[in-house]
Amino acid sequence: ALLIFVGVEGALVYAVWRYRASRQVAGEAATFEQNRRLEIAWTAAPGLILAVVFVLTLGAMAEINGAGVAPAMRITATGHQWWWEFSYSGVKTANELHIPIDTPVELEVTSVDVIHSFWVPELGPKMDLLPGKTNRLRLFVHRAGSYDGQCAEFCGVEHAWMRIRVVAETQTEFDHWLSGQGLPTPAQGNAGERVFLSNICVSCHTIRGTAAVGTAGPDLTHVGARAMIGAGALANDTARMRAWLADPQRYKPGSLMPRVPLSDADLDALAAYLVSLK
Repeated sequence: ALLIFVGVEGALVYAVWRYRASRQVAGEAATFEQNRRLEIAWTAAPGLILAVVFVLTLGAMAEINGAGVAPAMRITATGHQWWWEFSYSGVKTANELHIPIDTPVELEVTSVDVIHSFWVPELGPKMDLLPGKTNRLRLFVHRAGSYDGQCAEFCGVEHAWMRIRVVAETQTEFDHWLSGQGLPTPAQGNAGERVFLSNICVSCHTIRGTAAVGTAGPDLTHVGARAMIGAGALANDTARMRAWLADPQRYKPGSLMPRVPLSDADLDALAAYLVSLK
């Protein structure tokens, strides 16, 4: 686009300068009624360029979508107001999608409340998540790294804080991550765990390996290993986790997570406990 802009504007500036009035000699300016070869050329050239771009685009889209290649794995993505749930054959996590590179992945997307839309611009087109219906999106990533995305369908007051983080890694790294995600957390018996289990946290969240089996909110079994809190609202560390627990509505107004009245000591213990769940 930049090259085309420079070329067109450069030709325009040159024409204005070259044929300015001060350079005209006496007499009537030359006129041209038609030039069939030139007209054919300037019609055919853009058509040929667009045809080449079209063919290259089809090839790129087919590669992105893994056309003709059977998916090696399937992951279910479920949209909630306002967070993401990812399920790997029963192993659930939230807001952070891990996939292996050079592996065709089929993402089966659905919603439990309103229409959402999964969109990570660097990885391909967006796909709507509809309540009661499953759509499918193919992901095929060649380069390891982190890719950021966003819900692309307005879904309520906190639509802007329904972000996506896709982590593409080698097959070995992915297998190690997935095996860890499938493990329950060992019982710690510390103050933070006791605060969690004795408050309403257990009504909404699951921490496998404990008595907490709520499903209204994200699975927190390995929440400490995630980069972000609240689907992108805050980075994940002890200080920000404490701030989030103290007043979720300050950082994500309208979110379904209430403010739980806890003492400073309980907040400190709970934040440290959750961040330790790697």
